[in-house]
Amino acid sequence: MTNEQADTLLPEEQEVVRFLKELGLQVRPVPTSASKTPDFVVDGDARGYVVEVKTRFDSEEWARALDCGSVAYQERSMGHGRWGEDVARGALKQFHAADAEHSRWWVLWLAIRCRASAEAMREEAIGSLFGVRQVVYYDPRSEKHAMRNCLFAKPGVFERHPEIVAGVVDCGDGLAFCVNEFAADVSSFQEAVLCSSFARIHPPTRATDLTENHGFCRVRNLSVNRSDDSALAAHLQRAYGLEGAVVLDMRAHSASMAVPRSKD
Repeated sequence: MTNEQADTLLPEEQEVVRFLKELGLQVRPVPTSASKTPDFVVDGDARGYVVEVKTRFDSEEWARALDCGSVAYQERSMGHGRWGEDVARGALKQFHAADAEHSRWWVLWLAIRCRASAEAMREEAIGSLFGVRQVVYYDPRSEKHAMRNCLFAKPGVFERHPEIVAGVVDCGDGLAFCVNEFAADVSSFQEAVLCSSFARIHPPTRATDLTENHGFCRVRNLSVNRSDDSALAAHLQRAYGLEGAVVLDMRAHSASMAVPRSKD
């Protein structure tokens, strides 16, 4: 990639290029055309990759309120959110435009550049990949109600789109590397430079890892009618021995206000 090409990239895309080049990969921006195309084709590793970068910023309403000195409110899903699903559908069309035969691994890169509730937005992005909702139930040991995140409580990006082998969630201060266990080519991807490089630093986020090591439960029978909360709760009660399970979509709320810096 030439310096001139690099100068035309958005800051988030430039960061992706730097990261991939540090792994010894060759990154080529895909020329824009009348039909939407992905951002990069990447060589230097077996099949190679097609990478599409999608960036999430604060809403215009939030930024406008903050600039006007008003209180800026923000609401985020603590699990599956519409933004993740929408960008995934758009990315699939772009992947197909550059790699119709699906000869490469397809990677969706989600760059979170929100000042408001950035951590909540990170959880929403990951929750969108894995179809996360929350289940509240009665814990007889503590005699209190408890809550767990539940994978595949609705069809998420990975389940709906097994062509996408992995998603990277980039919050600016760290990367979460999520592997799609529904992908037909996930086995070959284990030895890929991108996957193995992340694995040396931290185990990639997978459905198996989330359930075995991070306290998530999961819908074990995907034929359950997941649009029916009662049927979904009954399934989780049977699968995990939960009492009084209720499936919810929890949301995080925040309020921000710009405070003038003191002259002292």
